[in-house]
Amino acid sequence: METKFGNSTPYSVGLEEEFQLVDADTFELVSQIEPILEAFAGETVERRVKPELLQSVVEASTRISATVGEAIEDVVDLRNRLARVAAQHNALIASAGTHPFSRYEHQDVTERPRYAELADALGWVVARQLVFGLHVHVGVSSAAKAIACANGVRNHLPELLALSANSPLWQGKPTGLASTRAKIVESLPRTGVPPVFESWADYELLVEEGVLAGVFPDYTHIWWHIRPHPRFGTIEVRICDGQTRVENVAALAALVQSLVATLGSAFECGEPQAALPDVLLEENVWRAARDGLAAQLVDGPVVDAIRELVEACAPAADALGCAEELELVDEIVARGGGADEQRRVFEETLDPVAVTRRLAEHTSAARLPAAA
Repeated sequence: METKFGNSTPYSVGLEEEFQLVDADTFELVSQIEPILEAFAGETVERRVKPELLQSVVEASTRISATVGEAIEDVVDLRNRLARVAAQHNALIASAGTHPFSRYEHQDVTERPRYAELADALGWVVARQLVFGLHVHVGVSSAAKAIACANGVRNHLPELLALSANSPLWQGKPTGLASTRAKIVESLPRTGVPPVFESWADYELLVEEGVLAGVFPDYTHIWWHIRPHPRFGTIEVRICDGQTRVENVAALAALVQSLVATLGSAFECGEPQAALPDVLLEENVWRAARDGLAAQLVDGPVVDAIRELVEACAPAADALGCAEELELVDEIVARGGGADEQRRVFEETLDPVAVTRRLAEHTSAARLPAAA
């Protein structure tokens, strides 16, 4: 398998945000991806604004950045560019793990071969994937380190999900979950908590056998919460809901980047992190999806686990220049995550449209966080 590990600055970071395209008057999702893409044709960011499975979704990717601060500057720039272009088509962008009230049955599949093939192969399951995520890529220097870091980050998926949970509404109603998106995504094959790999060769073997057996065409059809991305030379954390606040994006990016660097250093010292048992880890991921920052993990409150993780990652954050962004994690814990904010608006208004309006307002008015 061809890889590009080591082709970028150690622990470089790249972010992918999946945005909702909503009507400026009704706040319903609208299938406007094609005119949005046409508007970016010839622009410097053209290749970083992309379609997704459904025509009411647009993905924006930052450049490969040495620091989280640089990546967040890109996030703000891309959000502002998208907001301006969407406005030309009477649309807005909004960011959260799910749209509060639009129905998946009313969405159009994007006219690209990959998405048509997925819709044909997975039918109703893929049709329900009206979800929006934040993906964090971190560059690593070797395939062996990538596997070790992925195994280590795997242990901390509950903390990352609890911090990022931002999808408490689905088709107009509260679901009782902080991250409804997490459970919808897990209905796809090859999703959820990944297996532990003893080596890069073990991962390669799984991919090769899957391709030969006709299970999937390539490794990009493996959608675990965290996965190696050989073509980019990164490990990709995929568990996070889309974030409304830019400062939450910054906090999560800093936590993931510094965590990967911490695990990478441990690997270099011959001290890789031991993997948690599958049953324990999957139970904790479920609790984080259900309760967000209020989750009680099997071994204690998730907020305690988050604080311990931030403390463990602080030296790496200092070295990487993302200490200020990492401090924003404490603000999320104190203020509440995106799911908590959506619930407060819904409890005050009993109106999912009001929730969507707030999401669009905060997403479109993107600016750098004060600490960045």
